[in-house]
Amino acid sequence: MHAIDTLIALADVRGSLDLRCQFQGDWALDHQQEPAGTSPYHIVLAGQCHVELADGQRLALTTGDILVLPRGSQHLLHSPGQRVASARPQRTTESGLLPVQRFGDGTELDLLCGRFIHQPEAMLFASLPNPVKVSTQALGSGDPLPSLVAMLRREADANLPGAQFMVNALTSALFTLIVREHLRQAPQHAGSLGLLGDKRLGRAWQAMLENPADDWSVDRLAALASMSRATFMRAFTKLSGSSPWTLLTQVRMQRAYRLLSRSQEGLSDIAAQVGYQSQAAFSKVFKDTYGMAPGQLRRRLIAPAQE
Repeated sequence: MHAIDTLIALADVRGSLDLRCQFQGDWALDHQQEPAGTSPYHIVLAGQCHVELADGQRLALTTGDILVLPRGSQHLLHSPGQRVASARPQRTTESGLLPVQRFGDGTELDLLCGRFIHQPEAMLFASLPNPVKVSTQALGSGDPLPSLVAMLRREADANLPGAQFMVNALTSALFTLIVREHLRQAPQHAGSLGLLGDKRLGRAWQAMLENPADDWSVDRLAALASMSRATFMRAFTKLSGSSPWTLLTQVRMQRAYRLLSRSQEGLSDIAAQVGYQSQAAFSKVFKDTYGMAPGQLRRRLIAPAQE
């Protein structure tokens, strides 16, 4: 399995497509900070708009652009024309699958808007820049990303039997294609994704991702990277911003989170599967990471599914 596949699986990503936005004239629409584990996205089907983030970043979006906010950041979408106060658009239920939000009677801007839901503190999302902007204008019509967006649009518009299932499945694939295209357009030179681009460090990082329960040592990791112990530790920490053990702990905790949410295995079994011989030691690290004990998290995750 490719390391990106592993990081996506650890993040437990699933997507939703929530709204179609069709705006005309001068408008502004504020989006509040999303809760941890929620990353909104906007796909520009036609037209132009501007985005302002709370940290002062400003971007222009045009036809074919896709914007993802990995940290769920508060942001303001507004028209390219005269600045106006943020307002609530009119929402209508039309013949398609999605509710439609409107400013004005025409369609100078046509957007698809949704969310990627993932594990809180997911390493992959933390390593992505905020925001991620991908342009599909230069991609051929047969490229998977614009083709998938076109399929999403058709499914949402036609609203045929099974459309909701299709859209949910396609939005999960959408995230993978966005990450793939982002790495092609803007290769990462730092963080956990930056490690994958380094020929020698990437071998060690890939091995840790494939087998996080292993009792890794500096000597073994340095040997995989064909480096001395000191050079490996220095290079790994400089590129990733963290020690190998910090990243290994994050991988172990994300895998444990996934097991707690998707299996009925006992805590001692899960502890062993993620590299801890002691359930007590595992529970302490898990609570330090997520703010609650493993059993408490499992009960919280199971409760909504039983309602």
